[in-house]
Amino acid sequence: MKEIRLKTISKVGKDYHIFLGNGTDNVFKSNRDATFFLAATNNFLTDKLRELHLSYIDVFNSFRANWFYFDNDRKTRKQPLFTIERECNENLESIRCLLDLSVQRSWFTNGNYFIFANFFKIANYIEDTIRTLAQMYSKHSNTDGIGIMDVHLRRVMRTRNELEEYGKRATTRLFKIPTHISEHKNYIPEFHALRVA
Repeated sequence: MKEIRLKTISKVGKDYHIFLGNGTDNVFKSNRDATFFLAATNNFLTDKLRELHLSYIDVFNSFRANWFYFDNDRKTRKQPLFTIERECNENLESIRCLLDLSVQRSWFTNGNYFIFANFFKIANYIEDTIRTLAQMYSKHSNTDGIGIMDVHLRRVMRTRNELEEYGKRATTRLFKIPTHISEHKNYIPEFHALRVA
């Protein structure tokens, strides 16, 4: 299954740091705490990957469902409908490439930074495509289409906000792990432990 697998923990003096691409520096006193935070971060980012992928699918389907609107019988390539179709195609192709790149390179040393950068770019491309389609719906008086685009836009904006805010309130003891659970060999921290981040 495709997932995000960040691996970079930096040791600075006696502390362990996890630098993330949204500008946060999460400091821990032990490697164990840092490892738990990194595992939970991977779960969080995999969840955001799913959300962005679902948004991509919804916007792609909306674009393809309205494909017939883009024919304008003009011989010049500068016509508005041709420009809209070209921009949407370019945005959707960029999103597809960035989704693949995010999964393939998340474990790289600089993956902590580039995952966030890629996710923000994906959100931007999705937002641009949504706004473009909404303008086209507006010209055709398609209020239902505009409403659907508004729902998609709010979902992407919420995902972006969660990415921007992740880890900003993190401290060394972000979540408490009961001793009887943390001693298990295959323990993976629960995802909900980081909902406060």
